[in-house]
Amino acid sequence: MQHAKPYSDGTGLLGRAFDWFAARGWLQGANPRLSDTDLEMIANDLGVTQADLLDVLPRAPDSSLLMDRMMAARGLNPDQVRGSSSALVRDLELTCTRCNAKRRCERDLKAGAAEHCHEYCGNAEMFDGMLAEAASKSAAG
Repeated sequence: MQHAKPYSDGTGLLGRAFDWFAARGWLQGANPRLSDTDLEMIANDLGVTQADLLDVLPRAPDSSLLMDRMMAARGLNPDQVRGSSSALVRDLELTCTRCNAKRRCERDLKAGAAEHCHEYCGNAEMFDGMLAEAASKSAAG
């Protein structure tokens, strides 16, 4: 059974992987039709635990585009972040995919109010750290 809506906006690794699963009929609702061994291998390939994989599967769609918009609104270059560390991006994607404040995030981004993200965004402190690191590299260079 295929999902009516794709998981991915074409940006995030997790969403693209889930689109691939769905296109092959390997997902049925929130329950993947894969063996535990297959799930473990896929989770290992994605760099997540099997528990993380099973946790984010029912949370479609992938939130990578929203995450990229928040990064850009905060002054980060999403392409540079994606090129810097796949483990970091995967962790950011997991946090964003699990987020329950996507509507507020979307509203804030549309209103240009990304400075309020600390009230709800699980990645806000990580974005702060990346901004501080970029500023310190810029000052040193």
